[in-house]
Amino acid sequence: MHQPESLATRLLEAYSDTNLNKIARNLIRLYKEKEFEKLNIISGMISEWVEITIEPDGKGFSKIISLYHPDRGEFYRDKIAELVRLNNLATLEKFRHIFVIQDIEEIAANIESFEDIDYHPEYVWDAGSAGFGFHRNNRKNTRHKQRERFDGYTFYEAMQIRQYGDTDTSFPTYYLEDMDEVELSESEISDLDGAEFCVHTISMDLSGNLIADLSPLSSLHGLQELNLSGNKLSYIDALSNLQQLRSVDLSNNEIDDISPLFELAALEYADLTGNRVPQAQIRELRDLGVSVDC
Repeated sequence: MHQPESLATRLLEAYSDTNLNKIARNLIRLYKEKEFEKLNIISGMISEWVEITIEPDGKGFSKIISLYHPDRGEFYRDKIAELVRLNNLATLEKFRHIFVIQDIEEIAANIESFEDIDYHPEYVWDAGSAGFGFHRNNRKNTRHKQRERFDGYTFYEAMQIRQYGDTDTSFPTYYLEDMDEVELSESEISDLDGAEFCVHTISMDLSGNLIADLSPLSSLHGLQELNLSGNKLSYIDALSNLQQLRSVDLSNNEIDDISPLFELAALEYADLTGNRVPQAQIRELRDLGVSVDC
C-alpha cells in the first residue's frame, strides 16, 4: 500500500494547473464536437471512484469537467496536503481517478484523432462567448472596474457570486446547461445575460431582482416553473415561447398586458397580483383554464 507522502507527491503533480488545463482542454474538445458517447466512455473509465453518465444530449458533462476544472486545482492541492497531515490514506485514495485520465491526450487519440493543442500553463479557465475557453491568467475584474456606478449584476455574474462568492472566478457557462433548478432571488440582477445557457432548467426563481428584459429566457423551452415576482417588468412577450411553462409568478411588477400568456397551452397557474392587468385579460386567461391570483 502506498504511504500517504508517496501518493500525495504523485497526486500533487497530477493536480497541477498544467495537467488540469491539459485534461480540461481535451474534454472540452470532445464536448464542442458533440462526441457525447465518447465522453461517456471516458467517464466510465473513472467509475470506480466517481459515477458519472454523459447523456446522448451532453447532459452530465459538467460533472466530469468539474472534477478537472483548473480553478479547482488549489482546492485539491490544499486538500491533499491536509490529508497527508492527518495520515488519512483512505480518503487520499479517492483522488486517484485522475491517474486514469491524466494521459488524456493518448486516450483522446485512441478515441478520435485530434489536432495538436497548445497547453501552455499561462492560460487558465474562462467562460467565453462560445460557453467555454481559456484566458491569460489575470484575476482582475475589469468588468466592474469599467463601471462608473453599480447598476446591478448580470445573470452570469450573480451565478458567479452564488457559486464562488465573487465575480473574479470564471464560471463555465456549460455548467448552466446541467442545472435543473436555478435559485437567484434577491441577487440584484438587472440583466439576464447568461440565462440563455440554462437549456435544461425546469424551475427558475428570479424574484426580487431588477429585471426589465426577459429576452434571454425565450429559448428556455423546458421551463415549467418561473418566479419573476418583484422585478421591473412591463413587457413579457418572451414568455410566449415557453410552451412547457405550467406556473408563473409575475406579482409586483409593472405589467399591463398578459396576452403572451394566452399562447401557453400548458399553463396552469399565474400570480398577477400587484400589476395593472385589465380585468378582461384576467377573465380570458381564466377561461383558458388557468388558475389566476390577482
